[in-house]
Amino acid sequence: MAATLLSHVVSDLCIGRPRVLTLPPSTPVAAALRAGADPFVFVDAEPPAHRAKRGAAATVYVKVSVADVLCYVCGDAGNLRDPAAALGRPVSAVAAAVAGGHGVTHRVDPQTRLLDAIDVLLTDGCQGLLVPLHARARKRHHQVPSPAAVAATSSDCCVLTREDIVRHLFGSISHFSPVAALTVASLGLVRRDVHAVRVDDDGLDAIPLLRRAVSDGTAVAVVADDDALVGEICPGVLASCDVESVSAAFAALSAGDVMTYMDCSLTHTPPEFLLRAIRAQLKDRGLDAIAELMDTADPASLPSTPSSSTSSDEDSLSGRGRRPRRMLSGSFGWRSTEDVVACHSGSSLVAVMAQALAHRVGYVWVVDETSGTLVGVVRFADVLAVLREHLRPQSQVL
Repeated sequence: MAATLLSHVVSDLCIGRPRVLTLPPSTPVAAALRAGADPFVFVDAEPPAHRAKRGAAATVYVKVSVADVLCYVCGDAGNLRDPAAALGRPVSAVAAAVAGGHGVTHRVDPQTRLLDAIDVLLTDGCQGLLVPLHARARKRHHQVPSPAAVAATSSDCCVLTREDIVRHLFGSISHFSPVAALTVASLGLVRRDVHAVRVDDDGLDAIPLLRRAVSDGTAVAVVADDDALVGEICPGVLASCDVESVSAAFAALSAGDVMTYMDCSLTHTPPEFLLRAIRAQLKDRGLDAIAELMDTADPASLPSTPSSSTSSDEDSLSGRGRRPRRMLSGSFGWRSTEDVVACHSGSSLVAVMAQALAHRVGYVWVVDETSGTLVGVVRFADVLAVLREHLRPQSQVL
């Protein structure tokens, strides 16, 4: 077991992976969205004072997603009143909030040991690894290099997420016996501090929770009055929505209705009655500007309809073309907001990992087996910590 798994390096996970989009911090937010990739990474977004505290001698990389932009627009009253101005500002304005919430992506050498890369991912605030794709032939080494040693250009890089690492380890799950067969409750993996709103709560109430959910790799749970899990607001699903329209929905609708709007946006044009309700509510709240932006959204910024669609009828109904948004590994594809992944406290670790990987998410909700009440959540960050601890004795021998 040790001779194989412990010898893996991060370049082993990068074969066939797409390049991540890298943007300068001066890029306008709207232009970044039109680029059509989620997430995108851009450079040097963290204030110098923060870099000094981290002891970093080189460039800081921040991963920004559509959900981050949504939080930027909806999380500030001024941005909601003038969303066009907000989207015209440099993308560094979004990254400042992301980096403040521990959204930094660490750059590692392609020949970094997989176990060392896991240790980097488990550091506070790390959401991913930026790996150069052009240096796979370098001599292998067995330690994480200093930032200065890998301070090359960020072009031709890919991003590895916690999900990517867990998926790779799942291919060798038999080596994690007996831990893999233990329940998530016995392993202490059930986190009780979930981000949740009720169905009737204002959509804007979910924004602060969504910002934290993006940071810790989960989602915002939507629960009924009896705390039963009914759906979720997932950052990965938001990646398939256009920011202008979904921002209007969050500003006007309840959390439950936001779920409905997201589902309609992913499969077809939202019904006219829902659009009328959004416009009326925005007008009552003095947010006419965001309603106008929703109606005049740039067609190039809108995501494509699902690949199963065989006609352009939906596009003709709205009078707007849609440009495909290229989502990288770790994105969630076309999922309903009610298509939540849930387990019980007595579920085994291997079963929970299989569930999450099958649905391409980095977390699994934990519900009461009888009532369906939301109990907690299992995160891939914590799963990685358990798997890493299991490998620690073997890695010390080599």
